[in-house]
Amino acid sequence: MFDLARKLYGLLDRRERIQGAILLMGMVLQACVELVGVASVVPFMSVVANPDIVQENDVLNWLYTTFEFETVPSFLTFLGISVIVVLALSNTVSAVSIWAMYRYMWNVHHRLCVRLFEGYLAQPYGFFVQQNTAKLNQNILSEALTASRGVIQPVLIVVSKGLVAIAIVGMLFFVDPLLSFLVTLVLGGAYVLIYMSVRALQGRMGVERVAANKERFKVTGEAFHGIKDVKVLQRERAFLRRFTPKSFRFSSTTAVNTTIAATPKYLLETVAFGGIVLMVVYFIQAGQGLDTILPTLSLYAFAGYRLMPSLQQLFAAASSIRFQSASLDSIIGDLREFSGAKISTESEEKLPFEHSIRLEDVTFRYPEADGLAIGGITFEIPKNTSVGLVGSSGSGKTTLVDLLLGLYDVRSGRILVDGVEVNSETIEMWRRQIGYVPQQIFLTDDTISANIAFGVPPRDVDHEQVRSAARIAHLDEFVGDLPDGYDTVVGERGVRLSGGQRQRIGIARALYHNPELLIMDEATSALDGATENAVMEAIEQLAGQKTIILIAHRLTTVQHCDQIYLLDGGEVEEHGTFDELVSSNASFRVMAGLEPANA
Repeated sequence: MFDLARKLYGLLDRRERIQGAILLMGMVLQACVELVGVASVVPFMSVVANPDIVQENDVLNWLYTTFEFETVPSFLTFLGISVIVVLALSNTVSAVSIWAMYRYMWNVHHRLCVRLFEGYLAQPYGFFVQQNTAKLNQNILSEALTASRGVIQPVLIVVSKGLVAIAIVGMLFFVDPLLSFLVTLVLGGAYVLIYMSVRALQGRMGVERVAANKERFKVTGEAFHGIKDVKVLQRERAFLRRFTPKSFRFSSTTAVNTTIAATPKYLLETVAFGGIVLMVVYFIQAGQGLDTILPTLSLYAFAGYRLMPSLQQLFAAASSIRFQSASLDSIIGDLREFSGAKISTESEEKLPFEHSIRLEDVTFRYPEADGLAIGGITFEIPKNTSVGLVGSSGSGKTTLVDLLLGLYDVRSGRILVDGVEVNSETIEMWRRQIGYVPQQIFLTDDTISANIAFGVPPRDVDHEQVRSAARIAHLDEFVGDLPDGYDTVVGERGVRLSGGQRQRIGIARALYHNPELLIMDEATSALDGATENAVMEAIEQLAGQKTIILIAHRLTTVQHCDQIYLLDGGEVEEHGTFDELVSSNASFRVMAGLEPANA
């Protein structure tokens, strides 16, 4: 329990701890009001059983005379109404306390999700390359909810119902210590015994539930993301076979835990109400009259009515904490690892780029790779020139662009923009100067306009800039033929568009912010010949106005570049204009289709 308290304290921020302390004070108030509600039944039932007690009991006599009651029945009516009022107040306080508890729990859940999402988004690109994103989605959308509802909420219930139970049991001890001790021993002991018997099983099943849930997210994510391949290859049943046992394990462990949490209620209700019957028998055998039996019996019956649900909720909460603690551990682990990580700011400040980009002896190695992916590359790109990067697959073209984008940190060497090094302090300003078109364009299930202005709030979208970027990407004619124009929704990942249309939206997106540097990584590979020519003509119109870096397998794409760098094995094999490389390099001639590969 102390370990759990320490984890929760570390999980909550300062604001949440203060709110939790206020909530705790409210729970103490609830327990006090609950106690008054239970105790209020005693004077009423005492007068019912023995009207003469009004004269014998000092407190009752004071009330009777102070408020000038004329008859015992009228006083009894006053006591009955008072009991109803106190119980209504008690239930009102309990309802408010429950509302406050749930509001607190869901606020904590909201902030946990935001903190996790922010922590993940703040990680470098390499983190996502090595991670299965299904696990990240699982933690944000599933395990955070499970930790909140299965651990944080039950902890609040334990505190709340524990205070109520302590208050009621304390009152019963005050009335009859021996009998109260026996009641506490039987009821409390039974719950403790059952909990200790199943706690190891619940802990083990909780770990299994988290693992099964992870696999569920992984399988469904893979199936839906690769649905075209799944359909063409008819692999639906293969994915279903992977999903079914994990889903069953997730459901079965949850079902077992729910059953364990609910079962003691039925056993203990029998014990509790059987105990009331035994109390009546005990009092009768002891020669007690109805005037003695009825108030005490009413007190214990009403206390049991209030106490049994609290004990059951305490047990269910303790069971949930044990079962769901693995989710909490998973969340805490990631929050600790990524605490302090911050996503990029929304500042408009850009890194000055007036002269050139220079790479000085840049090297890079992928994590756990044996050799260098980029080995000692040095060259300079003057502003407003065009550069082509060519080479066979694995030659380092895309890796070099990833370094220019700041997606990876160079192992050694430097990347300089007008003499300023691109590093962790300047990368955000540098990226604001870049428009990037990857091989595969990611589209959201939103309008064409929103996808071009990707991530910009709808109220801030510059629609004129959207249309201008679309015209350069030769997208405006296609959009003009659509009934909804730029408000046409493209579907999830752009499934309602052709590959060429998606690619042109990606090009328009790269141009929307009017960048100084345009990087195109096989950006026209999905286009047909006529569309590619049209797009390249538009890109060539930007020559002299923008700095352009093109990665291409088809060398016609880079034919008009000012400089072409031929990469091989992560190094620059040769560079020059298209004509110079054709004249001097045999492998370039092969790539250009000017010479057979086996020549």
